[in-house]
Amino acid sequence: MKHTVLAASILAGLSGQALGATYTLSELPRYEGAKYTFISDVNNKGEIIGAASSNFNLPIDISYIDFEDVDLKNAYDNTKESFEAIDEEISFTLDDIKNGAAATNADANAFMLNFLSARTNNAKYQKIQDRVALHIDAVSAQEQVLFDVETQATNGLTRSVSNYLTAISEDGVIVGWGSAPFSKETFTPEGESDAETFFVRDWASRGIVITTQGEKITLAPEFSEHGGFSMATDIKKLDDGGYLVVGQSSVGIPENRQTNYDDSCDGKDEPIAVCAWQRQLSSQFYDLRAFQWKLDENFSVLSTTDLGLGLTPKDDENDAFVSAALAVNKSGVAVGYSPYREGDDLYPYGVAGYFEGGEFKPFKTLENWYELGKATDINNNNIAVGYMAENVRGSILDQYAFYYDLNESKYVQLPYFFKGSKTVATDINDAGYIIGQAEIEKNSSNRRREGFIYKIGDEKVTNINDLLPCKDSNGENYPYTIAEAIKITESNHIYAIATKTVERRDRLGNVTKDSNGEIEYETVTLPVLLTPNPDGQVEECAPPEAETYERKSGSWSALSLFALPLIWLRRRKLTLTRASS
Repeated sequence: MKHTVLAASILAGLSGQALGATYTLSELPRYEGAKYTFISDVNNKGEIIGAASSNFNLPIDISYIDFEDVDLKNAYDNTKESFEAIDEEISFTLDDIKNGAAATNADANAFMLNFLSARTNNAKYQKIQDRVALHIDAVSAQEQVLFDVETQATNGLTRSVSNYLTAISEDGVIVGWGSAPFSKETFTPEGESDAETFFVRDWASRGIVITTQGEKITLAPEFSEHGGFSMATDIKKLDDGGYLVVGQSSVGIPENRQTNYDDSCDGKDEPIAVCAWQRQLSSQFYDLRAFQWKLDENFSVLSTTDLGLGLTPKDDENDAFVSAALAVNKSGVAVGYSPYREGDDLYPYGVAGYFEGGEFKPFKTLENWYELGKATDINNNNIAVGYMAENVRGSILDQYAFYYDLNESKYVQLPYFFKGSKTVATDINDAGYIIGQAEIEKNSSNRRREGFIYKIGDEKVTNINDLLPCKDSNGENYPYTIAEAIKITESNHIYAIATKTVERRDRLGNVTKDSNGEIEYETVTLPVLLTPNPDGQVEECAPPEAETYERKSGSWSALSLFALPLIWLRRRKLTLTRASS
């Protein structure tokens, strides 16, 4: 976002001892219907897209539930014992839920959400996705519906769909992806006399383009059998008025996966749609490729392009192969990841690189087959950023951020906060400033991450929290901790996700109190804007042990559950989680 502060003065304030300039933090609007609010992208006009999770008042459909079900009764008994273990009395019965208590009693609502969550992969139970997409302006954060529909059973939207907005163009056109809503279908298995209820959907993911007028254009996958799969991860407006969108599309199914489908999905024991959905829960059902859609100024699709794969599958390789484009610049250079083969050496996990002429090219000379990584962004000067790591026996080791200059074929590993600090670079502006997040604790089994900023050519990364005040305007310890740096503008304004302690709210949105009637508190995530102050000075904060409230008190354990979708999707998308359940 280009603000009235001159970019030149800001860059001057950030050069050399630049990072000695402080930042002023402004809290951006949060979504009122959920605990956690995130940013995924921002354009130069300051138009923001994002998401919210841990939503209040999620609808529970009880119309199909057998309240004599043994699993349900056992789950209730276990919950009741948990209350008794802390000397509290459970506030609801199963009969209460049968009569609608899940909509009025927060504990009953939480119980049913937990019960359904444990049966995510069972097609006989309601599906709920606890995430909504957001369009954020100066005063509020509003939900952006992608593919969901309203039903009588849920008295509103089904809340059964995935919702991801990933990028916004300079003129406000949004791209992302989501799933089809689940619907109830009655089906009588062969040889049975009683019909059963199943929850089915048409497809796992579709890329979507949302115009400034709110029109929605679906990006169809190249291969759509059994539903198919597509997603959009970035968009750039072209000089001719059209748009370039990149992401991923299904292009086929490995022969052994198709054989398994043909043998299993006969429509005798369950609807064929259920059988297809269960197989799509595996990320290895479709062959997925980095993909590009070119649209004209009226959003008609002019062409589609398979951007390629870093290898040619051999005749005896029956597994699915997956590549993805995560970002593209105005020149049309797309970056992302792909499995790769050099000679007889296969790098199966996917490594960071770029796509050119239908081929994938890794950014670095690979040394070990267990290397992996993703490129997360590329600026208009053809400098890409991302991360690389090693997967050793299922553990991710030595994860570090990098930048790669395509003009000079130059690969540079960014410095660590400390050796072993897992680091991810998420964004780079055209001036060469890189942001991301990295672990800040050496000796912890649950290392917290905080945002960093780095200028190409510097010797170290700087923790963004070190550029913020030590105290707030009331003299209290600063209440915000920057956990993720998401977007840096050309004027070095940073849009980020911070943690802050606020009043705890239950699943219905009510403020909670303890047994003594005292209000409870919790750490949540919220979006913030950091504005450079060229005249500021870095403050020397008192060490944590000297403070009654640690400045860096944001809970990564709380953040890990809800903020990881943003870390792995970037604004976008570091890992393209299929979210197909």
